[in-house]
Amino acid sequence: MERFAPVTIERFVRAVVAGGLALVAGLWLTALFARGTTVWLLGLVLVLCGLLGLGWGIRSELDT
Repeated sequence: MERFAPVTIERFVRAVVAGGLALVAGLWLTALFARGTTVWLLGLVLVLCGLLGLGWGIRSELDT
């Protein structure tokens, strides 16, 4: 057995993790910056992408 065997992560796990990270980053940005600023809008986009990533990851696992 190799000591460092290659690890295969399923697509839904990647989507859930990436979605969660984007969601947390977006929530931080929207909390720290004034509403309507460019950085705040970037945070809003990250929140939406994070929710979509989480939703897709969970949904894809439930469909199987």
